[in-house]
Amino acid sequence: MEFPMKVYGLNVIELFLTDLLTALGWGLILFAVVAGVYPNPFFTLGFLEGLLVAGTGVAGGLLLLGSGGIRHNRPVVDVAGWLLPLVGTLWLVEGLLTGRAGSIIAGLAMLALAALSVFLRRQALQARFSPRFFSLRQFETMIQVADTMIEADESPALHPIEVAIHVDHFLHQIDSPLRTDIKRVLFVVEWLLPLLILRPIAFSNLGSNERRRAVEKVIGAGGLFRDVARGLKLLASAGYYGSRGGMARVGYRPFEQRPRSQGVDQTPKHYPDPHPDGGG
Repeated sequence: MEFPMKVYGLNVIELFLTDLLTALGWGLILFAVVAGVYPNPFFTLGFLEGLLVAGTGVAGGLLLLGSGGIRHNRPVVDVAGWLLPLVGTLWLVEGLLTGRAGSIIAGLAMLALAALSVFLRRQALQARFSPRFFSLRQFETMIQVADTMIEADESPALHPIEVAIHVDHFLHQIDSPLRTDIKRVLFVVEWLLPLLILRPIAFSNLGSNERRRAVEKVIGAGGLFRDVARGLKLLASAGYYGSRGGMARVGYRPFEQRPRSQGVDQTPKHYPDPHPDGGG
């Protein structure tokens, strides 16, 4: 039996990244156990070294949890993505200070694997979306903005990703100084808006209920943040209702598809220039 392919399913890079994070998670946990039980090749186990071993095990555990769903568990993957290079750097410093080759090799390997994971994640996003105007992070923010701001009683006519694609392509085509302001708004939304509900993580990593709480908070706050909320609603609405599916959902029909347009000459009119001499 052949199953239909999902339009927004995992791509090849994401599938490889999932396996890599799983293997890396198990590897870090095993390494932490070995370093804790047989510390001599690395260091003389003390309190600070014990914390380093524990941090390595935690990073491995987070990677394992995140690999179970690199999209749905993205906050976990992000935390592990910050923790792994930190732990790798500490292993490297430990090795340089003590002169132990094992610690140096471990630190360099962790840093290299962390860099590879970041590279693959960016390549996976680029392969999925190929944004023309937004950066990869801004595009992900726009997806969550669309998911938060567009509410429909039935299933929406467009997936939030499609809304974000329409907004991205539209902004790419226009030439306006407001484009820079839009990018600033998305930066504020991604990194500052969650702080209003005491969530020190990125907006695109929040759950749907928490994102709506954050938006409701800024609407009620007034001032600059209320203008930010209005801007987000405008962007999401333009991407959704500016599409054929969105127009059809609200009952709009282009003129050429209406009964009254049938048989009507729809050829564009061309009028002579009233000032052929330039108005002189």
